[in-house]
Amino acid sequence: MNELLTMSVVEMARRVRGKELSPVELVETHIKRIQEVNPYVNAVIERRFERAREEAKFAEGRLSQGREGLPPLFGIPCTIKDTYAVKDMRWSVGVWARKDLVADWDATAVKRLKDAGAIILGKTNVPEAAMWCETYNHVYGRTNNPYDLGRGAGGSSGGEGAIIAASGSPFGLGADVGGSIRYPSAFNGIAGHKPSGRMVPGTGHWPPALGALANYNSYGPMARRVEDLAYILPLIAGPDGKDNSVQDRPLKSPKEVDASKLKVFYFDYNGQARPDRETVRAIGMAAGAFAGMKAPVEHWRPRGVEQSVDIWQAAMAQNPEPFVSFLGGEKKIDLLKESWRFLTRESKITLPALATAIIEKPGKLLQKRNQEMLELAAGMQQEIEARLGDNGVLLCPVFSTPAPKHSWIWKDLLGMGYSGLINVLEFPATVIPIYHREDGLPVSIQVVAARWNDHLTLAAAAALEQTFGGWRPIERVK
Repeated sequence: MNELLTMSVVEMARRVRGKELSPVELVETHIKRIQEVNPYVNAVIERRFERAREEAKFAEGRLSQGREGLPPLFGIPCTIKDTYAVKDMRWSVGVWARKDLVADWDATAVKRLKDAGAIILGKTNVPEAAMWCETYNHVYGRTNNPYDLGRGAGGSSGGEGAIIAASGSPFGLGADVGGSIRYPSAFNGIAGHKPSGRMVPGTGHWPPALGALANYNSYGPMARRVEDLAYILPLIAGPDGKDNSVQDRPLKSPKEVDASKLKVFYFDYNGQARPDRETVRAIGMAAGAFAGMKAPVEHWRPRGVEQSVDIWQAAMAQNPEPFVSFLGGEKKIDLLKESWRFLTRESKITLPALATAIIEKPGKLLQKRNQEMLELAAGMQQEIEARLGDNGVLLCPVFSTPAPKHSWIWKDLLGMGYSGLINVLEFPATVIPIYHREDGLPVSIQVVAARWNDHLTLAAAAALEQTFGGWRPIERVK
């Protein structure tokens, strides 16, 4: 495989600035790879190839004038999840009623990547309205896992996870309100980071996270290597004067962390969704790796995690904008009529989206129960942060299994609690593959820390990547 398809973003940036690597070659190599693998994975759903080529040529010309003042991602290609507005590109988010909508502006995080010199190759597929942990919709179809085309790529950043894993993109931009960066990262065996709540602006992301949901939804990078996550995160973090939930907090570097001196806690079963043996093995291997580094390692399951799904559902019920309002574009849908249309196979709304809209109202009626769960979460947040402190991390599953076969994720639905809880607690989490099964399928875990200790999760994940190898390139997707 061409080394450019396995190289880290950090190394690419170094070589471009050193005039050892051409932005044109970099962009062309990744375009060619997308053309090779996308017919199989269906990850890139809106292409920007010609504009990317023009920008690469411009970058080449700028490079010939000298290296002074070049931005950190100068000449580096990337892809963007379809939930973000990208100027002059379609912005359907898998919703049929939005299929012809074209954005006339850039989301804040997208603009910051462009300002940092990144070249966008295209947009990637998501579930309908980004509300499901498997990626398919009636606008663009289904995204497949490049390690096994019969399995899901996760959601909602499934297209990002698949195309990065298949070497079509060095990095991408995801978003996560209940695992949407972490499922695709784990299922596709790449590195992904869900930042602390309120770190990166959600301006220009759709559906919008309003009210309390603005604190739970996180926007972050997905890449081949952990060092790339740490390189990109500071470029998109910080207030933009529009998303009022974002705090202005200094970010610490993971380079300052000695992973062998971290306090490491771990659990493999949350008491609600039993993980399979492969996931349990991955947690054990990760904990063992830190023990081998002489770091203090302790099994600890925080009080309350056995109600993870209940807590996450209570948090999602705080959304002031009904989910059903997102499914019809400017026209409000009739749920009863749409349910009949679904049964007669005339609907352009997927089952997960329709089911979410149907159960949303009853969920909001459980106000007393929801409040109890949110109070439990607030207590958990304080207790966990007190235990972890400023030098502790917690290892746990992302989901109860590796990537399920298409549509089988319903079978292990409670497994969503492992990741959803972390959003409500506003903790940062970094995903890293620990090993690959004999059939090549990756088995990943997440590293969690207290709020604003993103540098700890990134440092711990980097140590695990160094031990176990991290992302594994796929020579041929078929």
